[in-house]
This record gives sequence, structure tokens and C-alpha cells, in this order.
Amino acid sequence: MIDTNSLSFGQRVDEENGLVQCWFTHGALDWIKKQDWSEKTVLMFGAGLGDAWLAKRCKMLYVVERNEEWLNTARNNCLQNGVHNHVYCYRPCNDSSGMDEKYCAIPEGCEPDIVVNDDAYRYEVIVKALTLKRPLTLITDNWFQDYVFLSPAAVELLKDFKSEIFPQLNHTHHEGNCWKTAIHFLV
Repeated sequence: MIDTNSLSFGQRVDEENGLVQCWFTHGALDWIKKQDWSEKTVLMFGAGLGDAWLAKRCKMLYVVERNEEWLNTARNNCLQNGVHNHVYCYRPCNDSSGMDEKYCAIPEGCEPDIVVNDDAYRYEVIVKALTLKRPLTLITDNWFQDYVFLSPAAVELLKDFKSEIFPQLNHTHHEGNCWKTAIHFLV
């Protein structure tokens, strides 16, 4: 069992299985819990302690991560929780260092139904997602959030797609654009 005192603001543990959920807004997590992804392939950019929780919800989880230590932490957490339906892809690079093609490349064998955008090159991940087979669900954490990801160009790219935006209203570390997780339905 995880020590909930060690979690960051907003992180929560699933009461049903004791796993740390993805670090998304609570409204987005509630929405995800209602979905049946048992036959879905998820491609996630950015590893985390919530990988085990997400992998238990889907058929296959592919994770692209640029920090080797964090990749190993997330992968070990999956294994310690008996989760084996995952592939981790290590792609060392810095955010905004011109390595977006390397970072955003789709892992071999991965045909995602869902793309999670929660790390580097967020705009470029959106551009890549728009080239993938549809229908596709695109989840972008920190959507138009102060200090993380303010991209009018991303908003423009996705303006014609149905979206659900889940703000975390008790998040106070912002200047007007609070923490939000966006779910875009690319059809």
C-alpha cells in the first residue's frame, strides 16, 4: 500500500485496488474510471506512478519517457503490482531541444486507441496524434495551464473536435489558468 502522505497535490489512490491513479484532475480520473478500455491500446508520453493503474484498465500500455530513473521507477511499480501488459520506450532528450521527431515517434507495434500527452513536446504530441488512425481519444494533462502548457496553437489545432475539459478548481498555483485535464475525441 502506498503512503498517501508521499503523494503530490492532487494525486489520489483508487479505493478499489489501492493503486495510485494517473496524476490528472479528479474529474478526468472519474471520467476514465467509467470507460471500458479493456480492449484498448494506450500510448502515454510521460511515465508515472499511475501507469500500473492505467495498465490494469487497458489491453496494452506503451509509455515513452525521457528520464531513465523515472522510467525505471514507473516500470518497477508496474511489476511490483503484478502488471505486465506494458512496454517502456526510453527516449533521452530535453523538452524543446529540437528532438521532437525522436520523442514523438510511435513505438513499433503500437496502434493506439488512446494517446496520453503528459510530458515533453506537448504541442508536437498533439500534431502527431492528429496523424494517427481514428477514432482516437487524446488526453492532454495541464491543458492551457499556467506555468506548464499555454499553447494557443494547440487550442487552434483541436478547436473542431469534441472535447471535455476537467478543471481542478482547488488548484491554486496559477494566475488564472488552473490545472486542467482535457480529453479530445478525434473522429
